[in-house]
Amino acid sequence: MHRVLVIFATAVALSCQVAFAKEPEAAQTIQQLADDIVNKPPATYFSLATELYREGQKNEAAFWYFVGLIRYRAWILATGKDSQSSDEPYHLSILAQSVGQSIYAHVDRDSKDLVKAIDRALAWDLEQPNAYTSKDAFKAQYERARQELLALRQKIETTPAAMKPEPVAGRGMFSW
Repeated sequence: MHRVLVIFATAVALSCQVAFAKEPEAAQTIQQLADDIVNKPPATYFSLATELYREGQKNEAAFWYFVGLIRYRAWILATGKDSQSSDEPYHLSILAQSVGQSIYAHVDRDSKDLVKAIDRALAWDLEQPNAYTSKDAFKAQYERARQELLALRQKIETTPAAMKPEPVAGRGMFSW
């Protein structure tokens, strides 16, 4: 009996060490993604949201997800990749569905938090430069992307149940 207890205690101690070893790695990944994010491709915002969500920082993940929606959509509109000849709208759709499924999973009880995250994302986007897609050169495209997010905000406020995703096997959070 004593031997079993020692083996069990050792296994628990080792698993705790493995869990603690992952935390600095996750924090480092999050920091690397966040550093100088205004100069990074729009998909980076979704990667950051994914890592934050995995670490239990759901409101922060939602914020970066919505910033990602603005920046990626503005980039697609600015580069003319909105047409059928480009795969970019499809890539954005995949990112939005995969990361968004987790973000919207509890929209019925967390809709106020999502609205706050959208408001924060809109404010942050106004204040921060975007070296990846010029705000000055593409004002109309940015405005359209922001209006699309405002429409989403309205939908979350008025009919949050419509935003709740259907569970589908094989979809959900992923990381690059």
